Amino acid sequence: PLVIAETSNAEKFKTELKAHQQGKTDFLTFIKMCATFGIEKWVICMDKMTCTYYDKAENEILVEKIPQ
Repeated sequence: PLVIAETSNAEKFKTELKAHQQGKTDFLTFIKMCATFGIEKWVICMDKMTCTYYDKAENEILVEKIPQ
């Protein structure tokens, strides 16, 4: 199991997320990166077409619009 960091690092997460979205990493690498930077989960809202990333304390770290 992955150990999720107790505190999040939003700026580093955003940088690595962008790299992942550009195809520079695979999904397993992305999941490990999320844990390293304190991202516990993400939730997709199809009604709003958003993806929201949360830390362990349920704080919103990033809300992204899903491209259509």
